[in-house]
Amino acid sequence: MIAIAFAQMFIMFELFGRDPVRYNPVKLKRLHRINGMIFIVLYFFIAYFCLGYIISAKEELSPRITFHAVFALSVIILLILKISFIRFYRLFYEKVLTLGPLIALLTFGMMAISGGYYFLVTLF
Repeated sequence: MIAIAFAQMFIMFELFGRDPVRYNPVKLKRLHRINGMIFIVLYFFIAYFCLGYIISAKEELSPRITFHAVFALSVIILLILKISFIRFYRLFYEKVLTLGPLIALLTFGMMAISGGYYFLVTLF
């Protein structure tokens, strides 16, 4: 998931950040859209199991899990906002260039909180 998020960010940096674009812009946009769909499917697949864990816990969540959940909700809310700016609210299009890296960094934080803890506890 982190790799997809950073690949998405790199694609858009290549498209909007370079003066002479090195790659075909149409293919970059198509690749960004396909990776985005994979990200959303993977996000909801993982979220299904995470919600099952939260429901079965029947107790107050630890701070680590709470931050993970807040980051996860932030990612999906910002993703919906980004897609709505692109599809429906074109006057806010320049804000999308800020939302993309923010989504990637929140995804990194979301995965690092739980994944990093898991790897530290299990010693890889």
